[in-house]
Amino acid sequence: MKKLYTLLSVIIASVGFAQGPFTATYDFASVTNASGATDPTPVPVAAGVYFSSFVATNLVAPPTNSTASGRFSFINQPEGGINGDDNYSNFSGFVDTGVFFEVTVGPNSGGQIDLSSITFVGRRSGTGVRNFAVRSSLDGFTTNLPASVGASTLVSVQPNDIFFVILDATTSNLPGMTITLGTAFENLTSNVTFRFYGFNAEGSGGTFSIDNVAFSGNVDVLSSSSFNNIEGLKMYPNPLKGNTLLLTSTANNEMSVQIFDVLGKNVLNSEVTNNTVNVSSLTTGVYIVKITEDGKTATRKLVIE
Repeated sequence: MKKLYTLLSVIIASVGFAQGPFTATYDFASVTNASGATDPTPVPVAAGVYFSSFVATNLVAPPTNSTASGRFSFINQPEGGINGDDNYSNFSGFVDTGVFFEVTVGPNSGGQIDLSSITFVGRRSGTGVRNFAVRSSLDGFTTNLPASVGASTLVSVQPNDIFFVILDATTSNLPGMTITLGTAFENLTSNVTFRFYGFNAEGSGGTFSIDNVAFSGNVDVLSSSSFNNIEGLKMYPNPLKGNTLLLTSTANNEMSVQIFDVLGKNVLNSEVTNNTVNVSSLTTGVYIVKITEDGKTATRKLVIE
């Protein structure tokens, strides 16, 4: 589906969207050993995207300050690692859901985004964490997100998408850690919170550090507020696997729709009957839906599977 974004730009002007890829990086440049548990660095900027600041949380031992400047680094991480041991099966620790770094990302009002990946650099002290994992609010922080690494001799990926620091590496950053975000992170119209967990530290004074956390994706931003003034508008299901698209609003008055394909061709014009639109004539793909109610207009992206 990602390959279709370039084609979608053909119809942007006619339906009121501005669209494009983005990569935004948290570099923690303003973090010091006196800056507290919230990253004071200005958040990254991408048109149409909301970014919160990173916050360190520990429900048992509330964090105070980063142990280093220029990166997010805190002690009192879950223990269980063994110094000098590179056999992951010997470790006894696990994710502690009360100890994490947290950040929230989402679309600005009236827009929607697709999040495709997160990359980050990890680091640890001599008795620091040996494992990293990332989860999201979409499933209530229950499952580790898909993890991979490049050609690294310092980090591997264990079952259940757990990053593992091999060779007890402490002397350098641990780059190349990637979280791949799937279809659940497409067509987002509300914020998603991500939590970064470190565990299997070799001692309570060992650190968990992250740096250069980069979020990548695509954004659709309404270019004019006049294209987003249908109060309470909902279009579902999306992605759509059947033939019936549902549309509701606060007023629930008469609506009409125009649907455009990725080439900008108007492929369907229809009145909304009993809050439904029959889209059986449309094939699998990505479309732009322009909705009109009482002279007001809104635009949404639709994926048909």
